[in-house]
Amino acid sequence: MFVALDRLLVRLRHVPSRAAELSALRERLQAERRAAPDAEELAAAHEVRRLKRALADATGAVEECSRCGTKMALPGGAFAGGYCCQAATADLFSDDEVALLAQGGTRLADLEAPRSLHAGCTFRGDKGCTLETEDRPAVCVRFACNELRRELHKKGRLDAIEVIEAALDLAYNHFARLRAARLDREWVELVVTDVESVA
Repeated sequence: MFVALDRLLVRLRHVPSRAAELSALRERLQAERRAAPDAEELAAAHEVRRLKRALADATGAVEECSRCGTKMALPGGAFAGGYCCQAATADLFSDDEVALLAQGGTRLADLEAPRSLHAGCTFRGDKGCTLETEDRPAVCVRFACNELRRELHKKGRLDAIEVIEAALDLAYNHFARLRAARLDREWVELVVTDVESVA
């Protein structure tokens, strides 16, 4: 009942293409919130969340991200910033990314999409991303194009940012390994249960 009602509300508020992507993502997040990770996996998810915030704080205000989108064809070029934000929502929100968000504390209510033109990722709007930094995929927070890296270098921030990026990469990969191991264990347990029920 909840999924059907949520899907209906999303369809009433958004253009069809955004509504479909947003509903699919919200359903995946809801399913992932029913997972049973152990304390180590949860801690890894929270560490990734912490490092995303640290990376955004270290990056600070930048100019490059406010103009690159104008080089794109429509609809991607509809907004000034965010050439990198033209990616498909499903590609940005991989299974590991959705699991990280769910286990890090992202709620369905945190996935607020703009009501503007749908031009790339579901959360890309005329004023930038509508998601809080911690609720964005790590790939989005982590990505820095060559132009942005040059700007950060000129501002003297790049060295510190690269240290945090490396820590974020390690934490993300640690989480992914823990999650993969849990999914393998769950699959084996399911097979054993099936075999025992047949025997």
